[in-house]
Amino acid sequence: MSDDEKRKRVRDIEQTLNTLRGELGEPSDDPRDYGDAGQDLVQREEHAAQIEALETERDRLLEELND
Repeated sequence: MSDDEKRKRVRDIEQTLNTLRGELGEPSDDPRDYGDAGQDLVQREEHAAQIEALETERDRLLEELND
């Protein structure tokens, strides 16, 4: 992958991270049933895993660009 492709990928990752973080929002203290609370927890865990994977890829690409 060329440096230009890496920079473009980093920009794409940053946009995706911003979108994922925006979708996540703050946890709600509103009373909910167990099903809704469980779905919210699963969604938050999935978002967190996606964010972590993208951050790892971004950090790797930035390190490669700085070498």
